[in-house]
Amino acid sequence: MKKLFFVLTCSLMSVAMMASITVRGVVISTEDGLPVIGASVLEKGTSNGTITDFDGMYELTVQDGAVLVVSYVGMTSQELPVTGPQMDVRLSSDAIAMEEVVVTAMGVVQEKKRLNFAVQNIGGDALTENKSANFVNSLQGKIAGVSVTNSGGSPNSGSQIIIRGISSVNNSQSNEPLFILDGVAISGGASAAADINPNDIENITVLKGAAAAALYGQDAANGVIMITTKQGEAGKIKVQANGSWQWDEPTRLPQLQQTYGPGAQGFYKDKTSGGWGPMLGPDDVIYDNIGNFFKTGFYHKYDFSVNGGSEKFQAYASANYSKADGIIPEDYKTRFGALIKASFTPAEWVTFQMGINITDTKSRSTSGVSSVYGWPINNDITDYKHDNGLPSHRYWSDTEKTGSPQSPLYSIYEDDGVAKKTRNVINGSVTLKPIKNLQIVGRVSYDVSHSSSDSYTVPRWDDSSVVPAVKAPDGERPADYDVAIRGTYPEWDKYYQYLDWKVSTSADQYFDLLGLTGGYMNPDNYILTSDDITNMSKSALGSYSASMSRSQLFTAGANASYKVELPKDFSIDVMVGTELKMSEGFSMSNYGVDFMIPGTYSLSNTNREWMELSDRTAGHSMRRRFGYFGELRGDYKGLASLSVTARWDWSSTIINNPFFYPSVTGGVILSELIPGLNETKNNWFSYWKIRGNYAVVGKDAPINLYDRRFKQFGTYPDGGYGIDPTMSSASRDLAPEMSYSWEIGMDIKLFDNKTRLDIAYYNTKVDNQIVTVRVSPSSGYILQTRNEGVIRNHGMELTFDQDIVKRKNFNWTMGLNFGLNRGTVVGLPEDVHEITGPQYGDVFTSAYLGGSTTALTGKDYQRNAEGQVIVDENGYPKINPNKNELIGNREAKFQAGLNSSMNIYGVQFSFLFDGRYGGDVLNVTGRNLISSGNHKILETYRGRQVVFNGVKELTDDAGNVYYEPNTTPITLNQTTITNYFYNVSTNFIEDGSYLRLSYVTLGYDFAKLMKNQNVLKTLKLNFTCNNVFVLTKYTGTDPVCNASTGQGGTGSAGIDNSPVPSTRSYNISLSASF
Repeated sequence: MKKLFFVLTCSLMSVAMMASITVRGVVISTEDGLPVIGASVLEKGTSNGTITDFDGMYELTVQDGAVLVVSYVGMTSQELPVTGPQMDVRLSSDAIAMEEVVVTAMGVVQEKKRLNFAVQNIGGDALTENKSANFVNSLQGKIAGVSVTNSGGSPNSGSQIIIRGISSVNNSQSNEPLFILDGVAISGGASAAADINPNDIENITVLKGAAAAALYGQDAANGVIMITTKQGEAGKIKVQANGSWQWDEPTRLPQLQQTYGPGAQGFYKDKTSGGWGPMLGPDDVIYDNIGNFFKTGFYHKYDFSVNGGSEKFQAYASANYSKADGIIPEDYKTRFGALIKASFTPAEWVTFQMGINITDTKSRSTSGVSSVYGWPINNDITDYKHDNGLPSHRYWSDTEKTGSPQSPLYSIYEDDGVAKKTRNVINGSVTLKPIKNLQIVGRVSYDVSHSSSDSYTVPRWDDSSVVPAVKAPDGERPADYDVAIRGTYPEWDKYYQYLDWKVSTSADQYFDLLGLTGGYMNPDNYILTSDDITNMSKSALGSYSASMSRSQLFTAGANASYKVELPKDFSIDVMVGTELKMSEGFSMSNYGVDFMIPGTYSLSNTNREWMELSDRTAGHSMRRRFGYFGELRGDYKGLASLSVTARWDWSSTIINNPFFYPSVTGGVILSELIPGLNETKNNWFSYWKIRGNYAVVGKDAPINLYDRRFKQFGTYPDGGYGIDPTMSSASRDLAPEMSYSWEIGMDIKLFDNKTRLDIAYYNTKVDNQIVTVRVSPSSGYILQTRNEGVIRNHGMELTFDQDIVKRKNFNWTMGLNFGLNRGTVVGLPEDVHEITGPQYGDVFTSAYLGGSTTALTGKDYQRNAEGQVIVDENGYPKINPNKNELIGNREAKFQAGLNSSMNIYGVQFSFLFDGRYGGDVLNVTGRNLISSGNHKILETYRGRQVVFNGVKELTDDAGNVYYEPNTTPITLNQTTITNYFYNVSTNFIEDGSYLRLSYVTLGYDFAKLMKNQNVLKTLKLNFTCNNVFVLTKYTGTDPVCNASTGQGGTGSAGIDNSPVPSTRSYNISLSASF
């Protein structure tokens, strides 16, 4: 019995030992012989798995007879039966390499070679290479045909993206692309999309043309940017932690003159700022007010993520926190974000996915830049308040009080405010594959934002004691009254004593006349009178404002696709689907002035006596849209394809529905069809495809166009409301703006795919422009919104990628992208030659008939046929009386980006150049410096005599006009510079061409040096410098500027209007994975 027991025990032990086996090996790439780092090695049918280390090594204990599934993104997966304890694996590049797989319309993942339209993909690593807090700004210079601008260097600055030029001239129409997050639309444009944590992004796909975005319908007339976030992977749990610390310093600050003090015409004058006064003496102190105002900003960010799962369930979760303190004091933004995604596949035919993206921000935006630039150089801007807390006013003897400027630092440090925003994006989907080749996908998303802001300004004046103002006695002043002697008419004496006090710093005699005591005097020698209270802006007595808003977008959709396999290598793909979008917004605001109880800052403490109707506002908006769509695609061997799409859309903003949007695309891979073409020596001609497409896409109308607008009329007996005839009401025949677009292109790969080239040419006509025009008053209106106008965009795009070196310890790749667009206004309503956008002084952004969609109009000199400036007989240039001359074009002739990335023995180095040629910029900042007398060039030219470069218009005896060069000198004093330079808009239109080294980054993974540990997978340390330098002739703050990133229509790109200066940043980041 004991022998039998011993035999059984040995047998069981032997079986147990044979039931499992530890497998070791290395995973190597067949393409370059390098180890594959991070490859997944999984025991098939289980959640048991691991990933390869930095040497490509793996070790896994599996059951006897197991099958290993070895996979890596961009490589062909392998399933290998376990044959022994040592198994080395060689993975080859997938025919669908990582950069060749893109997410297209409706979340469909396709091979790039099957697409017949322009599309560009950026991976998450490339997106976060420069460590920017805003991933939208990281796209600049990386995508052909895409222009990214921002409103300045503040952490609260907005961004704007334009793809292939603007498509609408209506200021209420956005020209930004549609943003798609994990397959469903999100609201808010580029500035709102920037809420997404860059480290959570797996990749971004940009659909540029109308055909690429046609299935999205009227939301996608400006293109589509598809954001795919990271998701869980089967295998062991992976943890990653990141930290980033960044220092920001202002760049391209304006240089101020250092010679003149405040005044006018070269003389000291009371109550003036700037530098139009006399020259300062050697004993005068000159302050560096710009240097004392700006500071070094600091940004820090921390990320943590974890992902993992089994074959059936995978999850990804992350959390991040960041705070940015800007280069202006008290300008900050904090952000907390979290992302949770999960995927569950209970059976092979069904998959459930769900995600929630949460962001919570808190910020305060401070400014005062234009005030700093115009501040007198002999006055210390940091001396901004008195001991009693009241501000130090510039005009010490100004007893009118209302026009005296204060240092912007007073508002920054003494006032307060905070803006808060919480945004939740929740989405879910279910994918069904009930039978072979049939897939049904249903998606739902809810994007909701809550915003609030509270701010107050402290009182600029102490109104706790107000003395009565003295009025002039009734009637005319007595003829025998002597103002200098006085004493004969007490009432007139009191009045003139009052006037003396108003321009003096002593009030003793005035107090004696009124029977008052010096208790009314404050440390600033200032007393408020009853007239001051009546005449001054009541906000000077303190103000409080509060607002809140809520916006939501609900999206639901479903699509079904079926692949019909036909004989002889033919196939047909059919897709049908439907989509519903419901958006809603609500906002309200409250405002009050004059705090009743000093030191208590709340809305309930403001003075109701000064409340106006406009201090209480509320607004509500709602839009409903519905569409259904379909695609029919034919394919032959994956070498030639033809597809047709159609979409019908309904919108609540338009009465006549629906609208039909078709597209057709086709492409042929010639390298596969032409015998021997891709079988050349060394495979030097690897791939060649030509493609073309045509599409029609509409753009929805803005909301509330059919409202009859009412306003309050003070002339009505009851002060009631009536229809405002100056407000537009839309025509009942209003239709969407329609884009008719065609595109041709080709994709070439040479030298075994090491050289990759993509070229596209496009031409888009946008008809039915929604504009507001004058109509007959008999209609009950003066203005009406209707469809009139045509614009056209055409251009070319090129992307070039080159693998320069690809060896075991040295990899070097380089990429170039190039894009040009020509936007032209082809037609506008009768008798209308431009549709204007925002106004900056006497300059308008404009869509100009026969000219650019991004033009500038304003004042210019009078010129002859040769373009020479005409001067008068005294040598002064003549100014054209037309105030709407076409004076500039903000659209670049072309823009480009050059990036490079190399890895030398584990040291990673990359950089990006971006630039443009052409593109005018309006230098409002420089114009304001001329106006204030603080511009640096005034040191050189002020007071000089010059001969204006122009011609005099003369007439000979026969009456013929001829021109002679001007030789009459003029003196450049304040009057001349103001009247003949500052007042002419063209003097501030500058060429915005530039070349910028956008960033340089250097890093190393120190985990490679830690051989005897299995916990730490990566430990990367990176150093990055952003905005390293810029080469440009532009004299303003930055040639890439946008005064208002939320502006639609012709927009505000190319307007330099005293923004927060751009910054050069130095970043250190540390990333570890486990």
